[in-house]
Amino acid sequence: MRRALNDNASPTANDMLDAADRMLDNVLSTDCEARASAIDLLTVDALMTRALEIAARNPSLLENFPEEAMRRIASRAKP
Repeated sequence: MRRALNDNASPTANDMLDAADRMLDNVLSTDCEARASAIDLLTVDALMTRALEIAARNPSLLENFPEEAMRRIASRAKP
């Protein structure tokens, strides 16, 4: 996670979401069904989870952040 966040010691919810977004793009541009992609997919999951945890502690983010986060990740799905 640190590497995905460029060693940012105090990432915001948006920093976490951006890192998850970038990492998911990288995974999906490769053979994401290969076993080697598992750690990257788990990292995306951890970044998303942490982003939502951080947002949950910030009342100004809590209203829209979860939906925006899910929308961004879901936009990667193939039709």
